[in-house]
Amino acid sequence: MTDWVQIRQQVRRLGVILGAALLSVSLIFGALPQPGPVQAAGPELQLTVLPLTLVFPTLTPTRTPTPINVGNFIWDDLDGDGRQDAGEPGLAGVQVQLWNAAKSTLYGATTTNASGIYTLVAPVPGDYRVRVILPAGAFFTGKDLAGGDDLLDSDINSGGLDAGFTDVYTFASNLISITSIDGGIIPFKTPTPTRTPTPINLGNFVWHDTNANGIQDAGEPGVAGVIVQLWSPTKTQLYASATTNASGIYTVVAPIPGDYRIRVIVPIGASIAPKQQGGDATKDSDINPSGSNAGFTDSFNIASNVISITSLDIGLLSVPATLVNPTMTPTPFGTPAPMNQRVYLPALTR
Repeated sequence: MTDWVQIRQQVRRLGVILGAALLSVSLIFGALPQPGPVQAAGPELQLTVLPLTLVFPTLTPTRTPTPINVGNFIWDDLDGDGRQDAGEPGLAGVQVQLWNAAKSTLYGATTTNASGIYTLVAPVPGDYRVRVILPAGAFFTGKDLAGGDDLLDSDINSGGLDAGFTDVYTFASNLISITSIDGGIIPFKTPTPTRTPTPINLGNFVWHDTNANGIQDAGEPGVAGVIVQLWSPTKTQLYASATTNASGIYTVVAPIPGDYRIRVIVPIGASIAPKQQGGDATKDSDINPSGSNAGFTDSFNIASNVISITSLDIGLLSVPATLVNPTMTPTPFGTPAPMNQRVYLPALTR
C-alpha cells in the first residue's frame, strides 16, 4: 500500500512538470492546449489543463511633435508710426531668422518674398525669438504701437540689448502656425535732389489813383521814379530796392522763398491810396496807408515753386506834377531827420 501512495505522488509531480512544459511550448509556438482532461499513466490520475489568459498593459501612443510655421510680414513703414497702414508695402529681400530664447542657437533663416512675406519653421514647441537683419541704412520703427492690435504692429525691438530681435515667444505643443510676428522698417531712401532756389521777381505797378478809390481805373497813369523796397517780415532787413520806370513798373528780387514785405518810399506831397479795395488783387493797392505798418504791405509768403509775383501794386494819391523823393531813405523805425537840419552839440565848460 505504501508503494502505491509513493507512485501516485511521483505521477502528480510528473503532471505538474508536464503542464509547465505544455505552457512553455504554447508560449513559444503561439498555441495553448484546449481545456480538458489529460490522461496520465496509472490509475486514478487525471490532469486538467485550464485556459490561460495573458494580460498586457495598454500603452498610450505619444504624438510626434509637429513643426510650427512662424511668420509673416516685413513692411515699409512710410510714415514711421509703427502701424501697418493701408498702402504701406511689404519689403522684399529682407533676411529673417529664428533663434532660441537665449539668442545662442540659430534654428533657421529665410528671406522675404516680393510681398514682404516670410515663413520660418520651429522644429518643436518651446521658446524662440525672431530676428530681422536690417538692410543697409535702414532702421526699425517703434514696437507695439498699433494700439494693442498685434496683427498691425511691429514686434521687433528697435533698441537695447534685444535690438533686432522680438521678445521671447513660447510655442505650445498644440500650436501649428503663428502669423502675427511682423517687423516695421524705415528703409534708407536716396534723398530727392533739392531744387536750387530760384530768385523770385516781385512787382509790379505804382499808379496815381486820381479818384482815390484804391482801384486801378482806366486812364490812371503809372508813376515814374518811385522807390520800392523789399524787406524781411520783421522790417529789420532790407533785401532789395528799385525805382519805377516811366510806366510805373518796378521789379525787386527775393533771393529765396520765404516771408517778405514790400515798402514804398512815398514822394513828398503824396500819400497812399486805400488798401485792398474791390476784391481784385490785380487791380488794388497792397500798401498799408496808416498804422504801425504804414508804407509796408502785410507780410506775405513766397512758396518754393513760385518764380514771380506781379500783383504787388501801390496806389498813390495827390502825386505832384514834379516828383520829389525824400533826400534819404527812411528806416522802418522812426522818422529820419531832413538832411539840412542842423544838429547842435552841448557846450563844454571847464
